[in-house]
Amino acid sequence: MTVELEIPPRSAYVGVVRLTLSLLARAAGLDAGSVEGLKIAVSEACTNAVLAGEEIGSDAPVGITWIENDDSLLIEIEDRSSRSSPEDIKDPYDSQGFSSRLVMSSALLQSLVDECEYSQLPGGGLLTRLVVRH
Repeated sequence: MTVELEIPPRSAYVGVVRLTLSLLARAAGLDAGSVEGLKIAVSEACTNAVLAGEEIGSDAPVGITWIENDDSLLIEIEDRSSRSSPEDIKDPYDSQGFSSRLVMSSALLQSLVDECEYSQLPGGGLLTRLVVRH
């Protein structure tokens, strides 16, 4: 099953995505702990996409795709910003030696899902791909 959503790049819509995908995850048979982890991961990835749009003043929607396979769930979050993936950040630390927001976010996502990948989109933007096996 595939479900596609688009939201305006506004933080108020992140909760809608989180609730929608948590319902889909429950219907797919994920246990309560996995659903909670997925909710946090989806919220984080969507917030990153929304913030990227806000930073450049874009009204381009954030796209979310849910793909349910026999043994895994694939969630893709797509924005049309000009940001780079966390792996492309040349200096991942701020002046105080702390990880930048995107590097910390990537570490969080990696801890919550089985796979987390980033890819640049043609024409600008970033695709965040989250995989949860069940």
